[in-house]
Amino acid sequence: MNKLMGARMIYPIIAILFVIVLYSLYRKNTGEEKVSEFGKYSGYSEAVYDGNQRISDYLTLSNGTRLAYDLIVPTQKGVPANKPLPVLFKYTPYLRTFTIFDRAGNNIIADLFNLGWKERAFLRVRYWFNKRGNLMDPVFRNRYLKRMLKHGYAVIVVERPGTGASFGVMDASFEVGAREVNEILNWIAAQNWCNGNIGMYGDSFQAMIQFAAATTGNPHLKALFPTSSGFDTYSSVTYPGGVLNKTFASFFSWSTSFLEKLVTPVDSDKDGSMLAQARQERGGSTLAKQSEVWFRKFPFRDSATTDGIRIWEGPANLYPLLDRINQSRIPVYMTTGWYDLFAGAGDMFLWYANLTVPKRLLVRPADHSQVEKNQFDIDFEVEVHRWFDYWLKGIDNGIMKEPPIYYYVMRGPKRGAWRTTAQWPLRTQKITDFYFAQGKTGTIASINDGFLSQTPPAQKDASDAYTVDYSTTSGKYSRWYAVNWPRKYLDMRLNDQKALTYTTPSLETDVEVTGHPVAHLWLTTNAPDLDVFVYLEEVDESGKSTYLTEGNLRASHRKVSRAPYNNLGLPYHSFYQSDSEPIPVEKPVELVFSLHPVSYRFHKGGRMRITVAFSDADNFETPVINPAPKLKLLRDKNHPSFVQFPIIQSP
Repeated sequence: MNKLMGARMIYPIIAILFVIVLYSLYRKNTGEEKVSEFGKYSGYSEAVYDGNQRISDYLTLSNGTRLAYDLIVPTQKGVPANKPLPVLFKYTPYLRTFTIFDRAGNNIIADLFNLGWKERAFLRVRYWFNKRGNLMDPVFRNRYLKRMLKHGYAVIVVERPGTGASFGVMDASFEVGAREVNEILNWIAAQNWCNGNIGMYGDSFQAMIQFAAATTGNPHLKALFPTSSGFDTYSSVTYPGGVLNKTFASFFSWSTSFLEKLVTPVDSDKDGSMLAQARQERGGSTLAKQSEVWFRKFPFRDSATTDGIRIWEGPANLYPLLDRINQSRIPVYMTTGWYDLFAGAGDMFLWYANLTVPKRLLVRPADHSQVEKNQFDIDFEVEVHRWFDYWLKGIDNGIMKEPPIYYYVMRGPKRGAWRTTAQWPLRTQKITDFYFAQGKTGTIASINDGFLSQTPPAQKDASDAYTVDYSTTSGKYSRWYAVNWPRKYLDMRLNDQKALTYTTPSLETDVEVTGHPVAHLWLTTNAPDLDVFVYLEEVDESGKSTYLTEGNLRASHRKVSRAPYNNLGLPYHSFYQSDSEPIPVEKPVELVFSLHPVSYRFHKGGRMRITVAFSDADNFETPVINPAPKLKLLRDKNHPSFVQFPIIQSP
């Protein structure tokens, strides 16, 4: 009987194996199956190259300025591609290639990236056994470029004037940068390795220059892939809420100064003499030195140069260029993270709302240091590949038929964490008011330990007294510091206990917040001005408090104005010196401002918390008043303090 059963079982197994073999032969003969969907891509273009070759040289602008560049072309069995290719172009002030080890063999980039022993060991071994081991070239820094090169793209990275090995002096004006890019695009298109189709890529400053480049309408520029770009650089990263972001200002100055140690001469500059000449030519006018002036010299949006130029409404900002960018019709795929330093994802949502060109937006659970890397959430390089295949190679892979916005719901279900929409803010949001109320909740030993309630206050007089504590902080390794290494927020209880807190009862169901929370705060004080910081946190059943997002405002900038662009219906502050006004002594004033956007699911059994502080010691430059000001945060019937949350019905 057992033998008979065994004989019967063997036939289905053979049949299954036969089907597998036939399917494998079919795949081999017909080519790779075509798949093009969010985060997945195969079968639409062939990886015909197996390596790449890097060369560096100078190109010359019409004004005589020589700019250093790295050109990387794909190779097959060591032979460079012998036909024109579409080109991916980055224009950077942050070096085209880093020199990792000095002549004595010392690792000179370790401090810039805060490398651990594993990373140091890897770079040391690579230095010993790889012919490129002394360099961190464009392919090493942006890993997705290796994929693009294999699939038939060339890559060029050009250093801006006054940076790296380039000659000249850096001019950070976006108008000037656009003119430079226009010349470079024409130069690239004329080279025998370019087929006339060029796309730009890069993050941060390297993303912002892409939008500036679009204003030129250059016919060779076919698509942009900007990651984490500022839109309104005054309020997003330099002076959020009208308060100097000292963490970013100091990091930017330090890091761009540090880059001067890592410059790589071009191939023909064997003795470094041309690099020495370039450095002598720029003198002390480095990007680091310029930034120290720019960040502090113009504290208001209407601050002007001696020539009367308002830089935050002109050369140092991008939103004034909107009309010309839209006229270009150059398609844009924008990517960012919820914890990005450009007002979180806020600036990219503003770009999306104000652009009329073909566009897409991807929002990840990432900070500035992570947004261009493959993480647990998505294979990032796939989206780069799909975008440029469509616009530079004309491959109809369907990317433009998909929903235009993909966003990730943090702590959402594993299946379904990624959501899509064609509109932002979401149509499904229900704006829900959560009011500040009297405690004790017993969840935190804060100054007041108040409740966060959906019931409006009924009392005629209710407030929480507070004396400003200038030591409150969201921590050193915040989103504002997360440029070369990830954010690392500690348990926010350490900060909450020094501040005013408002916490919900234990949640009876999951609650999803997706969008832009808006704070409405009433206060009285004897101080002429205050900096107010509001944090949204999740408190778990153990009492640990996790940072999610924040917003802030200097009280003297409380006047709400009309935005010069589509501001998504959020409160807009001009940050003009002419609009600023001190707080009237002991008279109630209302502060209305948005928090940076977030998408987060609070879980049943946890709690939502709003923390209100009046200093972020590690990140923002708040003037210290001595003795410390006293204030009252009002929460009565006529002066209700509350936060509006965009609540999304759970799917």
